[in-house]
Amino acid sequence: MPGDRHLPAHSASSRETATSAGSIGTREALATVRAQFPALSRQYRGGVYSYLDGPGGTQVPRRTIGAIAGYLERSNANHDGAFPTSEESDAILAEAHGAAADFVGARPDEIAFGQNMTSLTFAVSRAIGRTLRAGDEVVVTRLDHDANIAPWLALEEERGVVVRWVGIRAADCTLDLAGLERSLGPRTRVVAVGLASNAVGTINPIRHIVEMAHSVGAWTYVDAVHAAPHRPIDVAELDTDFLVCSPYKFFGPHLGLLYGKRERLEQLAAYRVRPAPDVPPGKWETGTLPGEAIAGLLGTFGYLEWLGRTFGGAGDAATRREALAAAMAAIRVTERGLALRALAALGGVPGLRLRGIVDPTRIDERVPTFAFTLAGWKPRDVAGELGRRGIAVWDGDYYAFELIRALGLADSGGMVRVGFVHYNEPDEIERLAEELSEMASPTAAHSPARR
Repeated sequence: MPGDRHLPAHSASSRETATSAGSIGTREALATVRAQFPALSRQYRGGVYSYLDGPGGTQVPRRTIGAIAGYLERSNANHDGAFPTSEESDAILAEAHGAAADFVGARPDEIAFGQNMTSLTFAVSRAIGRTLRAGDEVVVTRLDHDANIAPWLALEEERGVVVRWVGIRAADCTLDLAGLERSLGPRTRVVAVGLASNAVGTINPIRHIVEMAHSVGAWTYVDAVHAAPHRPIDVAELDTDFLVCSPYKFFGPHLGLLYGKRERLEQLAAYRVRPAPDVPPGKWETGTLPGEAIAGLLGTFGYLEWLGRTFGGAGDAATRREALAAAMAAIRVTERGLALRALAALGGVPGLRLRGIVDPTRIDERVPTFAFTLAGWKPRDVAGELGRRGIAVWDGDYYAFELIRALGLADSGGMVRVGFVHYNEPDEIERLAEELSEMASPTAAHSPARR
């Protein structure tokens, strides 16, 4: 794909930076990784700009940027034409289906692309809604992003479906699994749940939840948007009926990516125009797809393959699926260290209250996304002040609408959210903690106490 020239070759010297544990474990290795992301060289007031806003969207590698430009320069065409550029564009789409399938452990015809996760979820929920009758039940959770709640709530009004809610344990922001079990019954048709919380980082026991849902004959719809940048995904192991994620959250362009078991995609009637294919994946890919973004996604998968072969121990002989899995495993190991470091650093900031799993012995139950409040500060003011100091973070509810209300924080502006991915430096964690500690001091120039 275009842009490959920007990546280091698979040489012995580049491999020497990998650790035996399969992680990005040295400063040299991290510098090699960071060099693939042009945005990370941005300067702010003479210093390095810190992108701790990954939960809202990550930066992209050179290979992705080169693939987008290359498509627009050479292969930009609509679908199914009898001429070279259209044929090239269709070949890129077919290859992207294959690469995405390898990323999640599926078959190419079980993958569909769309505008974003939210749009795909509305499309699938409406198709499922056609099969439901008044009194059928859908289970949703208060830990989820609203994109995996609102589409199912719409069926309550449109189809007379009963929506049942699963709550959280506020102490550590984990799902009430006993409550989930009580919510399941003979009329349960769908269980909609997230693989990882986009707000507080909690990883849900999806395989167990899928087994619970299937035991009563229900389908599962898993939001993996926030898990995809941080850990390997294997839909066969999870056994979920549907899974959806967003490439722009895992170093790619703005797209949505849907997995569905082949039999599910076949049996549902998709909302589509009449000339569109009536078999998957085409029946689910409404309208003309953004070819440049599809090409960019291939560039992202190329980057992850390189990561898996260079730092994950996959080797040149590994398949694409093996290389992608190795990359995500290396990312998981690397980010585990970042998460432990962040827990310790944020725990030392005066007046900072961190929500979610904070016990270091439970670090494998979360991803490195952290939400907190700072005494005396509104979340928006914290985000604004950190932004002025060259650190990008989020504030508010980040569409985890129900969670913020369950925690009683809706009227006070929600929380501040920071997120780390594999290209973040450990020093950025220390810098964040230092800036927050300075802000928390009543003598700080911008402290609310000095206003």
